[in-house]
Amino acid sequence: MKTYFSLLLNNFLSKKLLLILLLIGSFSYSQDVALQNYFSPNSGCGLTNIENVTVLVVNTTSTFIPGNSINMNYSINGGSPVNQLLASNLSGSASWFFTFSVKANLALCGTYQLKVWTTFPSDPNHLNDTLSWTVQNDCPIVPGTVNSDVTVCQGANAGTLSLVGWSNGTITQWESSTNGGSTWSPIANTTLSNSYTNITQNTQYRVIIDGGLCVDDTATYATVSVQPPPITGTIAGSDSLCENVASGVLTLSGNNAAVLNWEYSTDNGFTWNNIANTTTTNNYTSLTQTTIYRAHINGGVCVNQYSDTAKIYVDPFYPQVALLGDDSLCITAANGAITSSGPHGTILDWEFSNDGGATWNSLSYTAGGYNYVSLTQTTYYRMLTEGGKCPDGISDTAIIFVQPVPIAPTIGPPNQVCASSVTGNINVTGGTTPIADWEASTDNGVTWTSVGSNANPYSYAGQTVTTTYRVKMDGVHCPDYYSNTVKITLDSPPTMGTLNQSASVCQYTMNPLNLTGTIADSLYWQYSLDNGVTWTSIPNTDTIAWTTLPITSNISYQVVGVNGVCPPLASNTILLTMLPAPTVNAGNDTSIYLGDTAHLVGVGGTAGIWMPGSTLSDSTISNPSAFPTTSTYYAYFVIGSNSCIGSDTVLVTVLPPKDFIIRNVVTMNQDNFNDNWFISGIDYYPFTKVEVFNLYGKQVYKNDDYKNDWAGTVNGKNLPNGTYYYIVRKGGTDELYKGTLTLLGNE
Repeated sequence: MKTYFSLLLNNFLSKKLLLILLLIGSFSYSQDVALQNYFSPNSGCGLTNIENVTVLVVNTTSTFIPGNSINMNYSINGGSPVNQLLASNLSGSASWFFTFSVKANLALCGTYQLKVWTTFPSDPNHLNDTLSWTVQNDCPIVPGTVNSDVTVCQGANAGTLSLVGWSNGTITQWESSTNGGSTWSPIANTTLSNSYTNITQNTQYRVIIDGGLCVDDTATYATVSVQPPPITGTIAGSDSLCENVASGVLTLSGNNAAVLNWEYSTDNGFTWNNIANTTTTNNYTSLTQTTIYRAHINGGVCVNQYSDTAKIYVDPFYPQVALLGDDSLCITAANGAITSSGPHGTILDWEFSNDGGATWNSLSYTAGGYNYVSLTQTTYYRMLTEGGKCPDGISDTAIIFVQPVPIAPTIGPPNQVCASSVTGNINVTGGTTPIADWEASTDNGVTWTSVGSNANPYSYAGQTVTTTYRVKMDGVHCPDYYSNTVKITLDSPPTMGTLNQSASVCQYTMNPLNLTGTIADSLYWQYSLDNGVTWTSIPNTDTIAWTTLPITSNISYQVVGVNGVCPPLASNTILLTMLPAPTVNAGNDTSIYLGDTAHLVGVGGTAGIWMPGSTLSDSTISNPSAFPTTSTYYAYFVIGSNSCIGSDTVLVTVLPPKDFIIRNVVTMNQDNFNDNWFISGIDYYPFTKVEVFNLYGKQVYKNDDYKNDWAGTVNGKNLPNGTYYYIVRKGGTDELYKGTLTLLGNE
């Protein structure tokens, strides 16, 4: 019975079910005190520290319960319990609204878990002794203020407003109003701050706060006031003047805000300089360079602005321009540029003279510098400039002297010598200017080094590498120039390196030889059959790697290198000592008819193998049986006691079959002999038809174009051993053969 009630209490906690259980329990227990319901405290706004805790206590039985025998208890959030006796008597089925004398302290905002329970020694049913419930205390909202009013510039602003002084409740949204608070628009923001960007009209912002069980409230709004940007106005008075008489007045009009100061720039507005002037007019005096002016306007809360600009263009008074570019040049490269050395006005033209300045000709050219190209005679140049408000100017004169091309010399002769003896002379012939220097190159003319000599002839001696020479001529006004080149070629004796070491090799083998560390123009290999007494050169062997012919005797090898005019030099000598190959005999050539077997016999060596082995009974024995279908060369390879290999071959010629012969035995044991039913000569009679029957006359095999490929099977399984009957019709003829066929090996 208790188990049943426990399950009901664990699954249903409604008050109505609890009452039903109490009523049922009255029939089961002698004395049963139950807590039927609670009445206070309940969730609300602004609960205090003196809240009553009131519950309904019920005597669920008909037995009288005396006062001060029921102990009442309550706790808050699992804290220390409050205990109090129920002083009143409870008659059978009576109930009592019990209020604890110790009040509950629920003054702090938040959630509380209350638990009330009874303790009655005679109460055997504790399932209805406890009540638990949750109480929510929401404190009244302190709405706070949106901080704070601000004035910003129209369309170019950004900022953040914050809610301050707020407590309790939950922020549900921000709101904004652009009509003085008549209507408000929601802003999906539940944080303590709200950002605005580029607003164009006065806007109020406030925060809506949800009070929960308390009354909702709204924070005091803040106003973002918008100020339009200032009107900057325009400046009149731009002018073009001459240096030292550049004075005048500029006037600002159309502005609606105060002038903070004026500014001027002499680098076309890249940098500006302050003028302490707050009026709408600005006087300038004795300007020496073009100057731009502007007024700086107070923007209030907006960014300070600038008016448009006024430009006073000043033409400087220039002294005579000095030209840069006087030169003496070679006629083959009479190209260059003439530039001015100081300031000047706009270029009107360039002029040239070929008669020392007696007469001048226009170039119709107005660029800042004149580039001349391919002059053939000495030429004078000058530049004409505009003064603007000042007089026009004529520059000084630039003179370009042009020299004819000098004649190049010839040097020689070249030479080729061995590095052990280097000496000789190189002579210079021709040339119309002095020798400036001799130069030498050891990298075939990629780089050159001065030898510090202007002698003719030049004597060379003691060089250790091939060297190329040339003579450098002083070009005077033309560029320095060079003679032809001559090469003194130094041939060093070849470096022969090392030929791989001597070895013992098997007879008839071909052995690779390698020469390492060699430096030579060309190589050739030599061999000797008399231990180096005489040598024979091997043609077409200019390589560091060479493979010998099959070895048939002891043989020595060396490599000879040649470098230019230096004498040949031989490498070290190696000896290849021949190990004799074992004697081997594969037997005499033989012939068989197609389908027959030849018996091979190999002799020699300590072990041998036949190849190819696919048509042999066993390629690893010395006397296998061969059953080729075409003429075949068989090679017998043997190894001797010195690990050398010898070989011999035998030819088995396969002749066409003498007759159409039907074999009468099939041994189905996979030993490569008679494993299939074989008919000699069938290859010469295509479309030969065969039939095979058992002793009972049942056909077990049939083929209209037999290929010697039946192995005595039916459906992949071997037929039983025994005698069978066949009928064979030779292809292309009317000949018919009948006989018996014995199947063996299925055991």
